[in-house]
Amino acid sequence: MTKDNPYLHLNESARELIDGTDEERIFAIREGSWLGYKDAKRILARMEELLTYPRITRMPNMLLVAPSFNGKTSILQRFLSLHPPDMDPEGEVTICPVVMVEAPPKPDISDFYTRILDVLMTPYKSTASVHEKYSQIKRLFRQMDVRMLIVDEIHHLIAGSLNRQSEFRNALKSLGNETGICIVAAGIEDAYNAFNTDPQMSSRFTPEELSLWKANNEFGSLLATLELRMPLKQSSNLKAPEMMLAIHTRSEGTLGDVCDLVKELAVDAIRSKSERIAFERIGALRWVPPSKRKQYKRL
Repeated sequence: MTKDNPYLHLNESARELIDGTDEERIFAIREGSWLGYKDAKRILARMEELLTYPRITRMPNMLLVAPSFNGKTSILQRFLSLHPPDMDPEGEVTICPVVMVEAPPKPDISDFYTRILDVLMTPYKSTASVHEKYSQIKRLFRQMDVRMLIVDEIHHLIAGSLNRQSEFRNALKSLGNETGICIVAAGIEDAYNAFNTDPQMSSRFTPEELSLWKANNEFGSLLATLELRMPLKQSSNLKAPEMMLAIHTRSEGTLGDVCDLVKELAVDAIRSKSERIAFERIGALRWVPPSKRKQYKRL
């Protein structure tokens, strides 16, 4: 810290917020921003390769598996934001390289096709048959030059009977085969069960995993990055071993919970006027760890 720059522990964006009101700073903290950590960059790089892959008879696909709230959907949304539709009003057809949908809560093919049509913002008959929706999707994918379909929450597939699961997997295979797109399916660990019962699916989808975080140097770097973005007037030194271990233990290593815990600790530091995250507050903050939420009862 120097007289010329008293906030060396912050990045430029956080320094611009430091003189704002408490509520402005709290809003910015809770809003968050993209975290480009190593595994996220690895997954994004692989998705970029798939997006530019030449159209061949058997297109490569990806199965992204991660524990709940561990950054999976954020990575997918980040990739989607990097490849938005070309909304040129002078163009004859909107170009949409990436389409992302959430799998229906059970393996319902008609619902799945409806979700794709809704994302493409195209009208369709409410009474349209499954075959009519499928034909419309194939036509639109060709017209809009869709190259990748992202299906999040693919583990919903196991909510149906074995026959329905098989039908849904076959529909997914046919869509990829007939349109020449790459498919990125994503879900929690149950996604393996959804795919491994079909040898063709397991061979077509290369798995990529996002594991829980360990209390190591990479985790310390993550905390240091978070601290750079938190507009607090004092340094908290979150990467110090005792701070890092305390945050890891309380959050249980899930990325989303790590971020949420650090955010709420920063909010607590602003409201208490301490302007730094203190070691004793990590354990004392009113915040329920992931493993306790199922047992948590309102008093």
